[in-house]
Amino acid sequence: MRYLALVVLVARTASAGPAPIKVAYDADHLDLDSRVLQFKPSRAVAEATLVAIGEDGGELGKGSASYASEPAGRWLAITWTQPDDAHVMMLRLRVAASDGAATNVELVPWSVAIDHEDVTFRSDSSVIDADETHKLDASLARIDEVVKRAGRFMKLRLYVAGHTDTVGPSARNRTLSLARAVAIAAYFRRKGLSLPIVVAGFGEDVLKVKTPDNADERANRRTDYVLGPAAGPPPFKGPYLKARATWKPL
Repeated sequence: MRYLALVVLVARTASAGPAPIKVAYDADHLDLDSRVLQFKPSRAVAEATLVAIGEDGGELGKGSASYASEPAGRWLAITWTQPDDAHVMMLRLRVAASDGAATNVELVPWSVAIDHEDVTFRSDSSVIDADETHKLDASLARIDEVVKRAGRFMKLRLYVAGHTDTVGPSARNRTLSLARAVAIAAYFRRKGLSLPIVVAGFGEDVLKVKTPDNADERANRRTDYVLGPAAGPPPFKGPYLKARATWKPL
């Protein structure tokens, strides 16, 4: 089985007071497992409060922190508590300065693991074999479950990334991997998935199993598919960023 994890931040801010406070944040400064959020205010602040919202829209937990003599532009941390088995769908952060200025930020830290069994392809082929379709049907059911939970917080998009093994020229493998991504995306669309879908081919640049050149490895002839926000960059990191593939709508 393959597990995919994703963290996405989407925010809306409002400010009041004599000098507005701008708050910077990103996915690299959020640790959902440890329940720690770091943020960077544009000016010195005195305190912050945080409320965690669950999948049903109800409150999961709270946190608060005070800051003394911390200069502007430094990353500050705030923690919160919540039940161990709960999933956060939104964080509501309020940051205040001693002069009364305050900023309210809503963050959607979407973290979800989709139990995903790879569909693998025959060598030099983008055809989905009949005995592989049950894997796609199972993944589609899980995608539908996630959409029902997360769709109330943000508009979603499905990203499908195609891959090859190292057999053949690199340029041809790029084309082949894109064809595999299109095949998977088209299958989901035929099965009724209405979300926007984008596809990209990474060729042999993101191997699941490291091999030498011209190695026939079925595990590398696969696709990845993850749910992400309809707005914002694709939710892929590491070797995907180095590969610099172009994402295209289905």
